[in-house]
Amino acid sequence: GALGLVQGWLADERFTDSRLVLLTRNAVVTSPEDTPNLEHTSIWGLIRSAQSEHPDRIVLIDTDDHDKSTHAIPRALSTGESQIAIRAGEFLAPRLTRATLAKTAAPAFRPDSTVLITGATGTLAAHIAHHLATHHQVQNLVLLSRRPADTLATTLTNLGANTTIVTGDVTDPDTLTHVLTHHPVTAVIHTAAILDDATIDNLTPHALDTVLNPKLDGALLLHQLTTQLTPDLDAFVLFSSAAATFGGPGQGAYAAANTFLDTLAHHRHTQGQPATSLGWGLWEDRSTMTGNLTHTDLHRMTRHGVSGLSAAEGLALFDAACESGEAHLLPIRLDVRALRRRADDGEPVPALLR
Repeated sequence: GALGLVQGWLADERFTDSRLVLLTRNAVVTSPEDTPNLEHTSIWGLIRSAQSEHPDRIVLIDTDDHDKSTHAIPRALSTGESQIAIRAGEFLAPRLTRATLAKTAAPAFRPDSTVLITGATGTLAAHIAHHLATHHQVQNLVLLSRRPADTLATTLTNLGANTTIVTGDVTDPDTLTHVLTHHPVTAVIHTAAILDDATIDNLTPHALDTVLNPKLDGALLLHQLTTQLTPDLDAFVLFSSAAATFGGPGQGAYAAANTFLDTLAHHRHTQGQPATSLGWGLWEDRSTMTGNLTHTDLHRMTRHGVSGLSAAEGLALFDAACESGEAHLLPIRLDVRALRRRADDGEPVPALLR
């Protein structure tokens, strides 16, 4: 697979002064009309992380089925871009733009909603559940997690919500089928995740599978079973990470898993189904996912222009995103002045932000 290929190439001294070009077909989304290949999309998240660890060593190129695109591949290498999509022979490079959101979707969360939240013992899941019960007055919440979400359930019950605890794995078809056939679920919020960071050189297939399982496999099963059993959902919200878009040292597995979520949301849109994938940046509240960040890690992120969102800011962005009808958004706090200082000091600025 791609992991073994990249690891072998990086370890071979014969290629020290060379660049590796990885070619995919229809793996990335460049327009609302694209029909991406879900089987290949995670490669881009994995390799974005590898690129951040090995600058200028790896190039990602995605093509379509057009003959002009095939003929344009050699020219793509002269653009200086490390990630490029070719559509009908034209070059497209990813850039981050500020989203101006309007309320285009009907309210997804109402008092009579029944919302399924996966990964319910997580910090962000608790924030969202509390927000649904208090701000949106949602009366029915189903909390799915591998460990019982008793503490959260007690809090929500005291707020007046009807709360159901389901202890199980989001990747288990029997568990999900039981939930969806015994509860009139109107919205899904998928926050389940596992972190197992390692650089691309040290990432094992087992660690990769461990991280992909709750994120990717869980999201895919939720998509398949809700399509079959509850086709008229009001919302299908996927908690992704900015790491999927930016890449990040040591986050290859996590980026791969979340890139799939981003693309799945777009895939659902092409099928006329609701979906929003939120590529979260850092939250100020520490969680099991960010609790191991050191002072050095946080300083590096600040130097790169990223700072934490308060809970209030995160929840406001959650509402705005869910009401926008957009398939993929990055709720993230970027310090533009910090990025300008980096540029003034001669330090590289991520291509996404140029």
